[in-house]
Order: sequence, then structure tokens, then C-alpha cells
Amino acid sequence: MEYTTEDARALIGAAKEVHAERHGAQTFLPGTYLPFLEAAKRTGIRSDRQRYHDAIEDLEYEGAIEWDTSARYARGDKHYLITRRGLDYPGRARKGAVREGQARLF
Repeated sequence: MEYTTEDARALIGAAKEVHAERHGAQTFLPGTYLPFLEAAKRTGIRSDRQRYHDAIEDLEYEGAIEWDTSARYARGDKHYLITRRGLDYPGRARKGAVREGQARLF
């Protein structure tokens, strides 16, 4: 995900924060629904503008998120899920983040 825009990185970061506040960080796994509308409000990106849609498209292109096919008939904004690649978001994977309860190796 080296080539994602700053908006895309901000959006996925805010979506992770919203999820962690609502459900706890331990439940953030591949296939988790991402609350992008709430994340957009936090980042100041208006969800009715092209900037928001470009950021979502960047994340989709990079494989960080995928469209939830089980929600294909849902009304409103598309439903997106985090992927394994999205979990290894820059800043988390490269700095060797340790989850709660996980032993440090070094």
C-alpha cells in the first residue's frame, strides 16, 4: 500500500479507530465491516465528494478493502470489509506493533 493517497490512509486509519472504540481492537480481523461514513466525518472528508470516492477506490485497488457481496442489496453507501493486506497497513506492520497479551520477541 505504498502508493495510496494521504486521504486513503487517513480514511482507513479513522475507520480502524471507530471500530476499536465500538468493539475493541481485538475484534479487528479480515472480513470486519469498516464504518467509512463515520471515518469520513472524523477526517473532514465529505462522503458526497469525489475526494472520498477516490480514496475508497485507492484502497480497493491496493487490495486493502473489498466490497461486501452479502450487502449487495443494502441501501445507501457500499459496505466494505478489511482484507489481510489492509490489516498490514503501513505504520502498523512495519513498526512491529504488538497486540495486547502478545509476548514481545525482542
